[in-house]
Amino acid sequence: MNNNLYFQDSGNTGFVPPPPPPPPPPMGGSQYSSGKASSNAIWALVLGILSWVLCGIFAAIPAWIIGKKEISAIEAGQSDPSGKTMAQIGMWLGIIQVILGILGIIVVIILLALGVLGSAINH
Repeated sequence: MNNNLYFQDSGNTGFVPPPPPPPPPPMGGSQYSSGKASSNAIWALVLGILSWVLCGIFAAIPAWIIGKKEISAIEAGQSDPSGKTMAQIGMWLGIIQVILGILGIIVVIILLALGVLGSAINH
């Protein structure tokens, strides 16, 4: 009688089966994988564009804030990463418009000051 088969199946060999493989990681590195940008990313982009076309600094500041919050949410895995590019573009459009708006205000103040000084010297 061949006892080798019985001996292998008895569990006395010390053989431990390998652990099961880990579950696959979620697509995109986040729990969100719908492929659709969030509404905050879309709003950041829309406000960034409006800041250049129509509303100036009044749309630029919200574009900057909403874009930054959305990028932070994406990096924390709380929002879909497919909207990251839109959020970044909206944020940067807002940042540049805020900088240009502040520079424009400074130039206007300087020109007004020079105009007031120029009219005071001429009289």
